[in-house]
Amino acid sequence: MSKMPLFFIIVVAIIVIAASFRFVQQRREKADNDAAPLMQKRVIVSNKRALNDRRSRQQQVTPAGTPMRYEASFKPETGGLEMTFRLEAQQYHQLTVGEKGTLSYKGSRFEGFTPEQ
Repeated sequence: MSKMPLFFIIVVAIIVIAASFRFVQQRREKADNDAAPLMQKRVIVSNKRALNDRRSRQQQVTPAGTPMRYEASFKPETGGLEMTFRLEAQQYHQLTVGEKGTLSYKGSRFEGFTPEQ
């Protein structure tokens, strides 16, 4: 009977360690993005995706107000690797696939997109 509580203590300890690791990782990424210089590139919007953060079984019934995650991919006009960023809903809806403009970003953080006139 004493093995059962020991098992739960070990499981809780693993969860706490994993959560702490993720927290530290997010803080480090935020600090790296804050320290990175503001970069600007001429790009083409190559892809947009709106994803819900639910697992496949949970997607069978999607209630109203489900949180969405928005991503957009940008391809440099001069060639190079495609870059994908997470966006806010407002930023996402302002983009059009195929649109050309200037992308502003710091590290892995999207700062803005200014379309060509």
